[in-house]
Amino acid sequence: MASTFEPTLMIAGLVLCLFGWTLYWAGLKLIGLACGAIAGAALGGIVILLAGYDTYLKVGCAIAAVLGALIGIYLIVRAHYILFFFTGAVAGLTVAWVFEHAWSAGVLERVPGTPGLLLYYAAFTLVGGLLILFAHRMIVTMLTALVGTVVFVLGLPYEYQVWFFLPLFFTSLVVQLGVLRALGEKGGAPARPQEGQAPQG
Repeated sequence: MASTFEPTLMIAGLVLCLFGWTLYWAGLKLIGLACGAIAGAALGGIVILLAGYDTYLKVGCAIAAVLGALIGIYLIVRAHYILFFFTGAVAGLTVAWVFEHAWSAGVLERVPGTPGLLLYYAAFTLVGGLLILFAHRMIVTMLTALVGTVVFVLGLPYEYQVWFFLPLFFTSLVVQLGVLRALGEKGGAPARPQEGQAPQG
């Protein structure tokens, strides 16, 4: 723990507190872009060399890199949504299992046969997946705000850490959600048109 102020930790923590979701979403797309571009350029280069068109190697690799970058962004965004849905589905399935074994004389005994039991598990799994998927932005915002708060507090002298933790955490949540609401960034989606206003584009 710091005995003096550590500006580097404080600045890094404050950036995460205020722009955690934005950095996460932009960083996610940047990773997809870089990986897709590298893979596309490599694959395009191999195909061109094998086909014997060495003259067009640079142009072909450049085109393949652009296409690969676009595909990489698309795939990594889809992977983000799939990961959150899968996490929620596993959580819902776990909750269903806990309820089933916790209720010795509960709802499940009034559902006849195996189809009812399967429906019970399927419902919990689906609802859990959809809930976590719907709340993915809030989850990332809370995690980045928490990590940013911890990093910021670690940059403070010990006597100030307890007093700053909770106020900074909740303030960063409010600020992040307020900024995202103002920018219309809802999981990367464009802002919705207000009532009575025609959608743009």
